[in-house]
Amino acid sequence: MATYKHIPELIVRYRRNTLNEREKEELQAWCNLCEENQLLFNRLHDAGDATGTLVELYSEAINEEGGKVRQMFPDRKKRRFVTVIMYAAIVIGLLLTGLTVYSILNRGHDKKNVSVKSPVKEGLKEKVAFDERRIQLKLANGRIVYLDSNVNGHIALQYRSVIYKRGDLVRYEWSTGNAQPELEYNTIITPRAKKITLELPDGSRAWLNASSSITYPTAFVEKERRVQITGEVYFEVNPHPVSLGSGGERKPFIVNVNPLPGSRGAGARIEVIGTHFNVNAYGDEPVIKTTLLRGKVKVCNHFRTEGVVDAAQKTKPATADRQPEAQMATLTPGQQAQVNGDGQLDVIKYADIQEVMAWHKDLFIFNDVAIKQIMQQLERHYDYEVVFKEPVDGHYTLSVTRQTAIEQVLEALELSGGIHFEVDDRKIIVSQ
Repeated sequence: MATYKHIPELIVRYRRNTLNEREKEELQAWCNLCEENQLLFNRLHDAGDATGTLVELYSEAINEEGGKVRQMFPDRKKRRFVTVIMYAAIVIGLLLTGLTVYSILNRGHDKKNVSVKSPVKEGLKEKVAFDERRIQLKLANGRIVYLDSNVNGHIALQYRSVIYKRGDLVRYEWSTGNAQPELEYNTIITPRAKKITLELPDGSRAWLNASSSITYPTAFVEKERRVQITGEVYFEVNPHPVSLGSGGERKPFIVNVNPLPGSRGAGARIEVIGTHFNVNAYGDEPVIKTTLLRGKVKVCNHFRTEGVVDAAQKTKPATADRQPEAQMATLTPGQQAQVNGDGQLDVIKYADIQEVMAWHKDLFIFNDVAIKQIMQQLERHYDYEVVFKEPVDGHYTLSVTRQTAIEQVLEALELSGGIHFEVDDRKIIVSQ
């Protein structure tokens, strides 16, 4: 269980600007737990009269009737939330530092011009270029939590949903109580070269590949469990939802995918009950691919399902002034649905499952794959920019682990013949 006894020291050292990166992340994670933590930090950080403010905060932490510390979070049966005891401990810790803390808190401050600063908004904010290379969790209130730090345990609170992190797994847990949850959405975004696993509020899991995102509610309270993705995500869907609001019903699990950039299609809609499947919807790929490993899914080439026809039926080709009619296909294990830029839906009866799931097993498996598609995967995984000096054709076969150095991968491709690579800093130049 996370402890917070060191938070007072971190706040004081934050004022001194002596925190290292890990300590900054710890302080940011504590502020992200709830609004009360953030407000308390702001008040302690910018107290004009340190002694008076700390005494006031200490008084606020005590119940007026019985002198007991108030509980400010919903009760839980198995896990205890952060309480105002923590706040009292912070105040006491700061008071015990005596005049030293007082002088630190007031050094260089004009009581009439106190600006509110936050480690989330200012002190812990890094350069934008660096932030974009970190895994982000965007909360419903707009706050961003970075998930690729070493901080574990409680990382945020969304209404009555508690968010935990353990290693590369992010998990949502609904606190006990009778209140109906509010419909709030969170988004996780992975940059190049990074992956993460998400356990959704219903117990389903989603594995995000590099350069991907998923938007989802903090509790599945509607008739459908609906999420939206970009990039590539592998799902293992729980057929029996466990989050509050599910009532044990077999709610359909819906994955919505936006149309490919520059296409005339309407994206894709994947409906499941309980199954394992992979969705590849990168914007630089020619088609949206849904590959089924277990169970059954329905794939539609539109978000809406009204008036859809079976993909096996003949449809007129799309024209510049007419959208293709909606189509739907039901997949069985081993099959793959593809939706192209024109919205046309096709079914591949025998997909290469090993190649599709290679990323999930930390492998590269290319079986007669076009060099452009290979370089797109390398670009996302290694975080390099790929530039084609001239048009290059050719299909290649290669199987290596994703821990293989980029230079070795390029050398193996060159040995196949017909292609040459130059590496300039973080740029790969491709030529014949």
